[in-house]
Amino acid sequence: MPLRVIDDYEFVWMLRGRASLVTRAETFFLTPGELLLIPPGFEHGFDWDPVHPSRHGYVHFGPSFVGSPVDGPRFMRMTGDNPVGGLCAYLLAGFAVDETLRYLVSVVLADPVEEPVTGTLRAVVLFLRAVWADLPLPRISVHDLASAASVTRGYLNRLFQAEFGVSVAAALERVRCSRAETLLTRTDLTVEAVARQCGFADVSHFSHRFTALYGLPPSAYGGSPSVLDHAGVRRLTRLLWA
Repeated sequence: MPLRVIDDYEFVWMLRGRASLVTRAETFFLTPGELLLIPPGFEHGFDWDPVHPSRHGYVHFGPSFVGSPVDGPRFMRMTGDNPVGGLCAYLLAGFAVDETLRYLVSVVLADPVEEPVTGTLRAVVLFLRAVWADLPLPRISVHDLASAASVTRGYLNRLFQAEFGVSVAAALERVRCSRAETLLTRTDLTVEAVARQCGFADVSHFSHRFTALYGLPPSAYGGSPSVLDHAGVRRLTRLLWA
């Protein structure tokens, strides 16, 4: 679908396969589990996977559903923490379309705008989403991540430093620790079990690294400080799991 400008709003989400949102400046990959909102007047096109079959859902609607104008595309993940996936299913089924659409718009626009990553970092995020979709988190090395993105470790480190303010190794460790924080404060799992669920070699290694990062052992952790106090780490975890 070539570059075009439409006069109304559009939601697009992949049901199967993949596609790309194309603009004059850059390209964004679309995969199942993501919702895209495109505002009127935004020049864009779509490239559908020419090899594998794909399906997508979409709906066009006017500004009366939105309120204040939206100045650019918005992306939102469908997760267990929000109703987006269910609302999209309701739209496809034709249930209470106007009411469902208004609620979906309000949910998407209430979410803080998160600038999507592109290119190599987009490939990295998609890889981590797939590998770390469920607990326990398997161990991933910098080499693994660089290989998945088809770049050198040095180049990937430079990208991470520029985008997230930390090295790849530090980012991977802190993202795993963000999961450990949740398990330590919201479950009755032992420290040994938390270490296993978050991909650390053993409880001794987990306790050593946790103490180095937080200034106290995991057995004494009560919710503060947090690795999410670092804006770059917080942004990466949102890209992976929000």
